[in-house]
Amino acid sequence: MEYHDLVKDFADRTRSNLQLVRERAESGGKAYEVTQLINSMLGLLVFPQQRYYQNVPKWTMEQLRQKGWPEPVLTGDIGKPNDLQELFRYLRNGITHFNMKFTDSGGVLDGVVIWNHEGGSSKNPKNWQVTLHLDELADITDRFVQLMLGSSQP
Repeated sequence: MEYHDLVKDFADRTRSNLQLVRERAESGGKAYEVTQLINSMLGLLVFPQQRYYQNVPKWTMEQLRQKGWPEPVLTGDIGKPNDLQELFRYLRNGITHFNMKFTDSGGVLDGVVIWNHEGGSSKNPKNWQVTLHLDELADITDRFVQLMLGSSQP
């Protein structure tokens, strides 16, 4: 089946692939949900950026909290993003430049840390960092898919 609406079709296929990995993991099969979450975020944040970024709503962080979006732990000199569009950009930049590390608890992956550097150069100090637990990463990924599919809800 071909792509008719590139951004929406890509988001829908990303969601379908992620669901297959989740089902496989839940049934005890060998599946790497964390890897698929990162691949999904990479695709959702980077691939359609030129065609979709301007459509990301500028919902404030307070509006997102009121609608149940996760509130990730942020650190860094630039502070918290003002809105969803900024969060989208910060996550995109961090993931694109592979500024990330996985966290674990007792040898089991439980989250990811994503950061950015001043001016985009790894030679410069970090100016933003977020820690996402796996459930938060999964929730944000699912919500980004919904936005790309045209949902009007944050």
